[in-house]
Amino acid sequence: MKLIKTLLVLLVVSSGLFAQPADKRLYINPQFGINISGLTDELEGVSQSGRAGYNFGIDLRMGQGHVFFQPGVSYFQYNTKYTVVESSLLPDGRTTYETDVKVESIKARTLMGIRIFTTDLISIHANVGPAFNFPVKVDSDDDFVLKRGNYKDVTVGGVVGAGVDLMLFTFDLDYEFGLSDYVEFSNPNVQSSSSNQYTLTFCVGIRL
Repeated sequence: MKLIKTLLVLLVVSSGLFAQPADKRLYINPQFGINISGLTDELEGVSQSGRAGYNFGIDLRMGQGHVFFQPGVSYFQYNTKYTVVESSLLPDGRTTYETDVKVESIKARTLMGIRIFTTDLISIHANVGPAFNFPVKVDSDDDFVLKRGNYKDVTVGGVVGAGVDLMLFTFDLDYEFGLSDYVEFSNPNVQSSSSNQYTLTFCVGIRL
């Protein structure tokens, strides 16, 4: 805890020394990116591995000083490979089963950011805040492992990230950790289990 407080103090001090105010009060930031997601806990009898997905959306940066408000909304497609390793879950005598699941989701974020270093050419910033995920469609090889009903209607995550603005272009790397259950797997042969989601996202955008 003492280390975290020290880092926060250094961050604020360095932003005051090296960061300059933005030249606009409002930036519009359309973005496109790739993501890798997974579950924090293995579902009972089922293993999973994250695969690359994609996302696109738009953020706003509001505030001309060192601190800015960054709300945004995006479309996310998450890709995950599930492998059933518990034979009692399989209805036809197979010992293993694999399927790819794609989840389409709308994500809304309300982040607070701080400009750490700013020049006329380059700007470095960090941000933090909550994200709200709304799964809208689940596409899988079949619905044996997971289907839309297994996913919560809304989930909450925490986001920490950093980015670089290079003239007109923006580059952002964010890590989102789940704060609520994302998916629940249930089967009459085993105890129900649930898990949160984590997501690593890299985005490239244009600052307008």
